[in-house]
Amino acid sequence: MASPVCAQSTPAPAPTESSYAALLRHLNPALSFTRARSYARSVMADAWRTHLDPRFIMSIVTVESRWRANATSRVGARGLGQLMPQTAALLGVNAWNPAENLRGTSSYLRALLDHFHGKPNAVKLAIAGYNAGPKAVERYHGIPPYAETQDYVVRVLHVWKELNGRVGRAFAPAPTAAVRPAARLPDERQWLSNVNEVLPTTAAAVETTPNPALTPAADTTASTSPIK
Repeated sequence: MASPVCAQSTPAPAPTESSYAALLRHLNPALSFTRARSYARSVMADAWRTHLDPRFIMSIVTVESRWRANATSRVGARGLGQLMPQTAALLGVNAWNPAENLRGTSSYLRALLDHFHGKPNAVKLAIAGYNAGPKAVERYHGIPPYAETQDYVVRVLHVWKELNGRVGRAFAPAPTAAVRPAARLPDERQWLSNVNEVLPTTAAAVETTPNPALTPAADTTASTSPIK
């Protein structure tokens, strides 16, 4: 089982980028090999920069947009990681630029993990914060009681688990000076094994229904969750 935070410093072997690109094309067959390779390269670079498991970043983007760079939500969230305009501005990225969007997405995930570090189920809280906003998580002292957010957390966890089984971690880098390192998060087994216990209704539905995020995309319109 993986943690979203990487701990070693071995660079990725060359075939890994191709493996990630192939997986992205499975998730969205409309992607050209060149575009998929570019996205994979960006994810790996951002994972190195933010000290995150690249598959964790990929799980968020898969649920958010199914790797459609032109995805727009009903409230105006944009691009691969569905960044709201104000969030993208704060992060200093152009949400319509795929590489910048992925950079903003990974930076925001890193910030959320740091923000909730030390709290029980910190990874779940960070995922919920990406969907509903960190203030909502703090207001409810946990995952907000929104059906959309509870479903979102479980979907991301299950996509991440699926990605772990399909492609390797790639590398486990040390964080760069530009990103504040966080103490190691709880081992994935601690929270992933308790998904059904923490969110029983939503988790049961996920267990009995094929994961739509891992089904190849069939169109170019995304209905995704905003970042608030």
